[in-house]
Amino acid sequence: MKQMQKILILTTGKGGGHRSSSDAIKAAIHELDPDVDVNDYDAMNFFYGYTGDEEGYISFTTRYRFFWKCFFEITSLFKGISNYILSKPIYKRFSKLIKEYKPDIILSVHPCFVGSVNICLNRMKLTIPVYTCIIDLVKHSYLWHEKKCEITFVPTLKMCDFLLKKGFQRKKVVHSGFPINTKFDKINKNPKEKILIPNVLMVNPSLKSEKVTLKLILAALKHNVNLTVVTGSNKKLKEFLDEKLSNVENVTVLGYVLDMAERLSRADVLITKAGPNIILEAVKMCVPIIITGHILGQEEKNYQYIVENGYGVKCDSQEELSEALNRLFANDYELLKEFSNNQKGCTDISGAEVVAKYLLKAFNEIPM
Repeated sequence: MKQMQKILILTTGKGGGHRSSSDAIKAAIHELDPDVDVNDYDAMNFFYGYTGDEEGYISFTTRYRFFWKCFFEITSLFKGISNYILSKPIYKRFSKLIKEYKPDIILSVHPCFVGSVNICLNRMKLTIPVYTCIIDLVKHSYLWHEKKCEITFVPTLKMCDFLLKKGFQRKKVVHSGFPINTKFDKINKNPKEKILIPNVLMVNPSLKSEKVTLKLILAALKHNVNLTVVTGSNKKLKEFLDEKLSNVENVTVLGYVLDMAERLSRADVLITKAGPNIILEAVKMCVPIIITGHILGQEEKNYQYIVENGYGVKCDSQEELSEALNRLFANDYELLKEFSNNQKGCTDISGAEVVAKYLLKAFNEIPM
């Protein structure tokens, strides 16, 4: 009887970017081979005291933005020391999981669990193949860089070239594209030919303050649009906007939603911070993007990807946002349609399937 093959995916959280990417890869694996056992494990559980609450990370990256940037830059600069320090508190629970689950392959979609995991495996005297899928788009932590990994999957050709210049072997770097959930494939749409009143979707457009987000909303509402604002898990922001916009027409404020694919399929333009998942999901759905914010550190250069590829624009203020919408809507939405058509040619949106194929192929090369 054939032994069940097991893949351990190290992800984090119940939602958010890392979980979205791991969900996409897991779904792609099961689409190709439903008999493979995939354990998408929240690796933050390796740390004692973790409760599954992501409020700490959200608070760190929003209220203490510059402290987060310092933390990001220092851990990236001192990669070896950072991985060694990380390996200490995770070792006991990590080794317990490995002994109980006995994975054939490990895939990490989080930079904190790449080098540190290899250190733990070496300490355990195990040779389980470790793969890495980088889910940062432009700037990324060097904690992702682990030449001992079997393969490092990267979202863009530019990042692929960057790793090769850093000394990675060509056979160990694969331009996979970004892993996007399959539900976005099923609702994929072509650019609209005719737009009556633009549907504008705004998702966490700023991390600075509730007042800044409100200013961006009011800037968008200067135009004849139907505006939907998604605040995600930021309950404080939703309460603030509900109060301030209670008598304002043509705007709907939502909290955490489970139907983002459907909302993107109805949107003509997306206004958002520079999170890589939402950016590439919009590109997949041919929705032009306006970048109005970012997490300091890993997201601060993602706008370059959007601008350089002609998928959208970057705005640093409510005045720039209003002007950008003017340009997008002018001449029968000419620029908006141009951005949307450019997105049809994107080659960075098939990551989940590519990663899944490589992992399944690896089973044939692992001695059983």
